[in-house]
Amino acid sequence: MHISRSVASLLVLATVVGVTGLTVWIRQGSDIARPAAPLPARSAPPSITPPAAAFVDITRQAGITFEHENGAEGQKLLPETMGGGVAFFDFDNDGRPDLLFVDSRPWASSAPTGDRGPRSRLVLYRNLGGGRFVDVTAASGLTADLYGMGATAADYDNDGWTDVFVTAVGVNHLFRNVGGHFTDVTAAAGVGGRPDQWSTCATWFDYDRDGSLDLFVCNYVRWSKTIDLEQDFRLVGLGRAYGPPRTFEGTFPYLYRNDGHGHFTDVSARAGVQITNPATGVPMAKSLGVVAVDLDGDGWPDLVVSNDTVQNFVFHNKQNGTFEDIGASEGIAFDS
Repeated sequence: MHISRSVASLLVLATVVGVTGLTVWIRQGSDIARPAAPLPARSAPPSITPPAAAFVDITRQAGITFEHENGAEGQKLLPETMGGGVAFFDFDNDGRPDLLFVDSRPWASSAPTGDRGPRSRLVLYRNLGGGRFVDVTAASGLTADLYGMGATAADYDNDGWTDVFVTAVGVNHLFRNVGGHFTDVTAAAGVGGRPDQWSTCATWFDYDRDGSLDLFVCNYVRWSKTIDLEQDFRLVGLGRAYGPPRTFEGTFPYLYRNDGHGHFTDVSARAGVQITNPATGVPMAKSLGVVAVDLDGDGWPDLVVSNDTVQNFVFHNKQNGTFEDIGASEGIAFDS
């Protein structure tokens, strides 16, 4: 039989394709038929037995009788739901941590006649050792008429004695520790803040690494008694109620740079810690917590700020005196 050259070429090509396809099919079939390798066995989580931790309330036996007063009289003012800060620190350098309680107070409009002078709303207990404390407030110099919120203690002037900063509704207070006795140096230091602000918490940290501790102060919402009462929060059948923070405007925090000579400079605006709401242009922060931590291990302290009902902040230290909020990109700004 005569087969043309072109037909012969096609037959050769078909044979090659057929053999190739058969080879692929056989290989695929062998792969499919081969038993799958067993998956590595998952190791069971280690068995952990939590330690037995029994706590006993020894408050009274320890000599601590502090009771927080929030001044509530039925008007349901928002600051009454907070306050009562506390700090452990060794104020007298005897090696034992002492205990400071921050109190609030009755509102000024309800103060009894003849009781207009300064009243101590800070209570200091000296640690005697052996689980015993004694109230040394009267001799400590910690006297201030304030509606207190919280406290943070550190040696800001590097003299070897731990000082105390107290936050409040209104003016904050800085007490310098001079040999175990405190002096109010708020005005001279320049860290009182605005009288119409509500500061909640604060932290000491050396953001510019110059060897002197700087101060970051969180403010909550734009608040006054008038603003609160005008909101007229009510619960059906119960009347006047405490209102949610969503209805109050936010505020800016304070960042104070320690000048190293007992004075601080407010660098909040140029440091990049004043975040505004992009939709309204008003301050965003409604802060209730802050911690200084070197998040990226670059040797420069950053800040994590927790806010109420709005996004949290992560202020990354740019090593040039400014911060950048990276909370959203780091997954900390918002919850689920």
